[in-house]
Amino acid sequence: MSTTPARYRLVIFEPVAEPQPVRDLFCRVTGIHPTDAMQWIARAPGPWPKTLEEGQVRQILDGLYDLGVPAEAWRSDLFPELTPARTLHRASCLAEGFRAEGLRGEPTHWAPWDRVELICAGRIVRDDEFRNVYAPEWPSTVVSGLRALVLMKPRPINRRTRASRIPRDPLGEVIIVRRDPRLAFRIVENQMNYAYLGKRLSHSAAENFPIFVADLCARADAAYITPSTRSMLAKGDPSEYEFPSSPALMDYATHRLLWSWYRRDREAEVGEVPIQDLDEPAPGAWDTSDDMPTYGNEPGGGPAPDDPGSA
Repeated sequence: MSTTPARYRLVIFEPVAEPQPVRDLFCRVTGIHPTDAMQWIARAPGPWPKTLEEGQVRQILDGLYDLGVPAEAWRSDLFPELTPARTLHRASCLAEGFRAEGLRGEPTHWAPWDRVELICAGRIVRDDEFRNVYAPEWPSTVVSGLRALVLMKPRPINRRTRASRIPRDPLGEVIIVRRDPRLAFRIVENQMNYAYLGKRLSHSAAENFPIFVADLCARADAAYITPSTRSMLAKGDPSEYEFPSSPALMDYATHRLLWSWYRRDREAEVGEVPIQDLDEPAPGAWDTSDDMPTYGNEPGGGPAPDDPGSA
């Protein structure tokens, strides 16, 4: 039997309004440099990048509770790792559940809707593209030849002066997380076959993708729908659902999954409003159903449990 002490991952769920006391707390407990601590606090909410010992976790959670910062600790071996997600190219939203298919249309995975735990959609920002390069015109060719005759190095033509700038729209992407067993699926807007849409099918992937995501949200009534997903479907502020990269979207999905567990546990203790209503008003109750004890804190609630919990 292993005697290695358990390590824990700490997660903060809200932006830190007063960073100085939180910085001092982390520096005192972990010994981290104040500048490094402040840089991480500025990026909060999110998980602390390093694992911590149980004693450190207790001190930090107690300190964050006194400072009014909601946080939670998970044992590192039970921390949900959604990567690498399984990239799907064919899938269907059926009445009974979500079906993933292979490249030839054969079923490869099946998830009843009550097993779908989280739907996180967003758009990945892409750099502009430069293409349609044309050959230089004859005056430029003559000038380059004359420079070569007099032993002068030909002057290269700037690529952007002979290329067209093509702005590229952000690319849609959705992360679907199921439980029992916990798996993550990734679907990219322009890499998906939307044949199951039938008469609703459009010629553009940019038009089919929101329909597919809306189907997921409508049928997976037990799943937690992230704020970015709701904002994208409602065509809200792009800053609410645009991400710099696919890993950034995956990190956001992991954080929101942990947040949904955290809020569900608090609701079970004090009988609060449904999880989804805490993000923004929405019809219906969106919640998860599996039990997930944790070791955390919540300002305004009771004290943290004596023993750390786990997933």
